[in-house]
Amino acid sequence: MSKIKNVLVIGGSGFIGQAVCNQLAQAGHRITVPTRRYEKAKHLLPLPTCQIVEANIHDRATLGRLVTGQDVVVNLLGVLHSKPGKPYGQNFRVNHVEFPKALCAAMSKHGVKRIIHISALGVGVQNPAPSMYLRSKTDGETVVKDSSLAWTMLRPSVVFGRDDNFLNTFAKLAKLLPVIPLAGADARFQPVSVGDVAKAVMACIEDPGKETVHNTYDLVGTEIFTLKELVQLSARAVGKNPLVFGIPDAAAKLQAFLMELAPGEPLMSRDNVDSMKIDNIRTSGRPFPLPNHECLSVVAHEYLRAKHLPSDLDEFRTRAHRRD
Repeated sequence: MSKIKNVLVIGGSGFIGQAVCNQLAQAGHRITVPTRRYEKAKHLLPLPTCQIVEANIHDRATLGRLVTGQDVVVNLLGVLHSKPGKPYGQNFRVNHVEFPKALCAAMSKHGVKRIIHISALGVGVQNPAPSMYLRSKTDGETVVKDSSLAWTMLRPSVVFGRDDNFLNTFAKLAKLLPVIPLAGADARFQPVSVGDVAKAVMACIEDPGKETVHNTYDLVGTEIFTLKELVQLSARAVGKNPLVFGIPDAAAKLQAFLMELAPGEPLMSRDNVDSMKIDNIRTSGRPFPLPNHECLSVVAHEYLRAKHLPSDLDEFRTRAHRRD
């Protein structure tokens, strides 16, 4: 392993960020994770080399202090939804374009050169991209690539793992609904495990020959599924068999619009529907050279059952309580 590094992980408290921080801590690297609310990152406290800092990363002075003294910055900041706008909405603009611009400027000012930027599979496939999400991710990539930094660009497909918001959501729906009308049912995905994403980030950080610098990689698994197949796989894992059928684009847009009106984070937005017009699979992009990949069809069944079905011990406790 290369020398111990100071690593700033933007978005370190999230699903992918936690996996990255776990890998970094196991290797002994010193990690700083900024968060707007300390409570949101408390699950990282068991990591011995991780420091949680309450901070507003969108404040330029604060960002300058955060990058000072770091050897590497990992930018995992990303959002899935935004109100409409041209060429993209405010939430996408602030997080996917303006923040990378401010981050690169702060790093250049304080002499920090190495950045690993997490983008998205599908960037560059179609110009202009069909969704605000992909257009903003494209412009964010351009900002980083046009900087003077030693960048590496990672483009993951949809990421799966025990705490994902993807397959777990389908499993919950399958437990509730006997029929699931599905937007983008035929859209294809090449899911990658959160562990493999973390391994790729680690490989970039510990790259002794800097072979990954100024390179863009697709992060994908070995299997390709349609969205309908992923819903059905999730349903089977929790012992359900709902009727899953695709709906036409106009109906999909209406369905997504109604979901946007519901309180909280929408399950799907109209922009998500637009994103699925491009298959989320590797085509001509360069794959990241990981020696092994976790297969969704092998591991997803186990973690979905563990999270969504009662264990034998739970059943025993229930019966014991009834006998009281």
